[in-house]
This record gives sequence, structure tokens and C-alpha cells, in this order.
Amino acid sequence: MRATLLALYNLQTIDSGVLEIEKGGQQIPKRIAEAEAGLDGLRSELGKLNAEADDMRRQIHDIDALNSEESSKHKKWKSRLNELKSPREYQALSRELEMGERQVRENDEKGTTILGQIEELQKRIDAKNEDLRAAEVGASAKVRELREAQAKLNSDAEKARSGRAEALKAVPERVLKKYEQLRAHKGGIAVAVVSDGTCRACNVRLRPQHAVVLLRCESLEQCSSCQRLLVPDVLIKGEDKPA
Repeated sequence: MRATLLALYNLQTIDSGVLEIEKGGQQIPKRIAEAEAGLDGLRSELGKLNAEADDMRRQIHDIDALNSEESSKHKKWKSRLNELKSPREYQALSRELEMGERQVRENDEKGTTILGQIEELQKRIDAKNEDLRAAEVGASAKVRELREAQAKLNSDAEKARSGRAEALKAVPERVLKKYEQLRAHKGGIAVAVVSDGTCRACNVRLRPQHAVVLLRCESLEQCSSCQRLLVPDVLIKGEDKPA
């Protein structure tokens, strides 16, 4: 049984090492996603600013179209102005021309205001583009660093697993079945070391009689609290005294 207990301890050591490596790698995809999400936020802000600028440019286009139409009408009406015989018709057309000219001036003022707004908005767009470019460089470096770390963790995990197949051979089938069942329900830790009569997995002290039985290393014992398989530290240190 001593050999089985030591084999269990060695197997748990291997599996614990793999577990710790895998835990370290679990946050990496999240951190990569966070880095890329930051870029998405900047791109979204930039998209809104560009959409706003495009809308203003459409307004300028519409104003230019209206003024062009109004100017065409003015030319036509001015050419008719001197042909009119009736003072009433002359006055009516003159008022139309005056109103049209006023509308063109108002449109020009509005267009000038919008052009100023576009100019200011373009400065914000240029600054946001600079922010995005800088963020892309930083994020690219961060993602590359994280992917390299992920690759190293995967490699380390493979190295840690390399001795598992050999360790399995030393554990009897019925014990291995129990080990795997416990590992699945105990966060990957099925074996606990006992030192000074205390289970180091749950920190519960064993009953004196149970501690004595465990030290004999003649049977497979479980913690009455956490149910993990127990291995005395003196066996691991080679300090046990076989009967």
C-alpha cells in the first residue's frame, strides 16, 4: 500500500501542476478579448464622428443645390423684370427676387456655420484616428504577448502531462477510479497530505485513532471532512517506519 500511496501522491502532483498551468491560461482569452474590445470602442466612436461629418456634408450639398436652383430662377426673373409693363407685376417680381436673395444669403450663412462645425469636427476625427492608431499598436503588442504566453503555458502543460502515463501504471485500477471520481468533484484535487495529524486540503484534524491507522500505510484512507484520499507526509519524506 505504501507504493500505491506514493504513486497517488506523484499522480496528484503531476495533475496539480497541470491544473495550475491551465488556471493561469484561463484568463488569457479574456484579456485578449478586452484588448480587442477597447479598439472596438474607439472604432465605434470614430464611426459616429464620421457619420456626423458626413451628415453635415450632405447638408452643405443640399444648401448648394438650393442656392444653385435659386440663382437660376433669379437670372430668369431678372431678364423678365425689364419686360414687365405693369407696375404691380414689377413689384411682385421684385419682391420675389428680394426674398430669393435673402434666402440665398441665409443659406450661405448656414453653410458657413456648418463648414466651421465640420472643420472642428474633423479635428476631433483626426485626433481620434491618432488615438486609434496608437491603441492598435499597443493592443497588437499586448495580444502578441498574451498569445506567446498562452503558447508557453500550453507547452508547459504538455511537459507537465508527459509523466502522467507512467505514473498511472503504478496506481491500481480500483484506486485510480476512486481518484478520478474525487478529482472530478473536488476541483481537481483528490489527494491530500496529512501533517501533524491535520488534512492540509481542508485543515481539519483527524481523529487520533484515524491518524494512527493512516501512519501504518496499510490501507487507503479518506478524510472524514473533505473525503479526499490521504497520504501521510512522513511517507513522502521517507520517514515512515514500516512494520
